[in-house]
Amino acid sequence: MRLPRWLFAHCADGAGRAVDPDALLDPGSGVVQGGRMPPDSLPVAVEASGDALLVRFDGWGAPVEAVTWRGDGTYQPAQAPPELPSPAARALAEVRAALRSGLADMAEALGRNALAHDLGVSGETFAGWLRDARLVPEPHRVALRRLSGEDDAALFGQDWPAAAAAAGRIAPVRPDLAWPGVVLGYAAEGRTDAAAAVAGYAAALSGEAPTLALRDPGTSHEEAARRVAEDWRRCAGGWPPGDAALAAALTGAGAVRAHHLAECDRLRRQGRAAQAYEEARRAGWRRHVPVDMDDVLGRMSDAAAAAGASAHAALARLHLRAWMAGR
Repeated sequence: MRLPRWLFAHCADGAGRAVDPDALLDPGSGVVQGGRMPPDSLPVAVEASGDALLVRFDGWGAPVEAVTWRGDGTYQPAQAPPELPSPAARALAEVRAALRSGLADMAEALGRNALAHDLGVSGETFAGWLRDARLVPEPHRVALRRLSGEDDAALFGQDWPAAAAAAGRIAPVRPDLAWPGVVLGYAAEGRTDAAAAVAGYAAALSGEAPTLALRDPGTSHEEAARRVAEDWRRCAGGWPPGDAALAAALTGAGAVRAHHLAECDRLRRQGRAAQAYEEARRAGWRRHVPVDMDDVLGRMSDAAAAAGASAHAALARLHLRAWMAGR
C-alpha cells in the first residue's frame, strides 16, 4: 500500500483526529471497522462520533477516492482532498442544491415534526414532500402559502431537470452508487415516464444501498432500499423481472447476499477471479447487513489474490482480522 503524506495532511483538516498509520495495522485498535467500512478502504481521519474519512485504493495500492463514512454504515464519495477529485461528489452536491426547496427551509425553521402536525399529515408523508415538493397536494399548498407568505415558486420550486442531468452524468460510470438511479426514477415519475422510472429504480437497486443519499432522516439504508423496491413495483406494475440480481433485490437483503455469493463461487470455478471479487463485494455491500462478514471478506481476499490484485487482497484480510477482533 502507498500512503502519501498528503492523505493525512489534507484529509485530517477539519475532519476529526488524524489516524496514526501504525494503528491501521492493528486489528484490535478499532480504527478499521472491519465488515462495516467499505473493504477496499482505510480511514485517515476519525471524528469523536465515530464518523470517518476513508480513502479507497485500487487493486495495486494506489489511492483512488476519498469517502465520507458514517457510524450507521452509510458512505459517499467526498470532494476533498484536491488530489482525489470526485465527479460523483460534485454531482451529488449539484443534486442537493437543485432539489433544495423553500419548504425545506421552512421545516428547518419551524421544526419538521411540528409543521407536519400543524398540516395534519404523517411524518412519512411530509418527508416525501421535502424530497419531492411536486407531491404536495393543493389544499396543503394553500395552507403553506398562507403560513409562510411565500408563493409556489419560493416554497415548492425544485430544478428536477438539473438534478436529473447531474445524476445522468454519474449513473453510467458509477453503477455502485445508488442515489443517481433514485434521482432519475423520481424525475421520470414526475414527468409520468413509467419506463424511465423503472429503469432508474432498477439502477438504484443494483447499487450499494449505503449510498442511498436522499433517504428520509432516521431511515436506515436497508429500509430505504425496500422503499426503492416498492417504487420499482409501483412503476413496473408488479411484473417479475427477468434479471436474477434485480429479482434478488426485490426479495430482500438475504436473497441479495445468497445471489452474489453464488455468483462469486461460479466465477471462481470458471477462473474469472477479478469478477468473483466484485461479486463478493456486492454480496457484502449491495444490501449491507453486517452479519457473517467473515465469509464475504474471506471470499474477497481469496478472489483478489487469485486475480493478482494484491492490495485488495491485503485490505480484505485486514478488514477480516478487524471484523474477527471486534466480535
